[in-house]
Amino acid sequence: MRTRLVFASAISLALGVLALAPAVSADPLLEGSGNAVADLGSIKESVIIDFTFTGSSSVVVTPVFSKDKRATPWLESGAPLTGSVFVEKHSSPLVGAKIRTTDQWTLQVSALGSAPKATSGSIPQVIQLPKMTRSESSRTFTHRGRGEVVVFPISAKGVSGFSVVNSSGNVKKKITLPRGTKFISVWANGPWKFSK
Repeated sequence: MRTRLVFASAISLALGVLALAPAVSADPLLEGSGNAVADLGSIKESVIIDFTFTGSSSVVVTPVFSKDKRATPWLESGAPLTGSVFVEKHSSPLVGAKIRTTDQWTLQVSALGSAPKATSGSIPQVIQLPKMTRSESSRTFTHRGRGEVVVFPISAKGVSGFSVVNSSGNVKKKITLPRGTKFISVWANGPWKFSK
């Protein structure tokens, strides 16, 4: 199964909006089944979108911004799928997520600071790394699995950097994280780990 993660710019709002609870601070759990546009309120900061898709169909989730008309999907994959994606602050507020699937799904918007502290996992995930000194900015990233692997750093202010891993399949690579990295977004289809 091929999995892609790409980053958003804009979208055409072709479906009616599914009225669901907004507000980043409340961290509402949005639930549905099949195609929909989930109402995310009006988000003006960098956040995390936690997701779950059950079943076995294809899944495409694309951001909806208040002013932009075209966007690149956050994720294109097959279910079942659980994890989280980083959504960087945009020039216009994030107002929704267009979902294309036949499966059951949940979405939840969380503050970036709520990312779990971790150095390993097995799902696409946004994590907080332990605080690093300058001499600790190098890490070895290991992934065992199939499909695309994308890793990029995120600063404490919620600004993403260039990917430090962009490969597929099994990966073992020494990476240097930019100064100020506090979070990491990992998109991988198998067990992954950061080590010193």
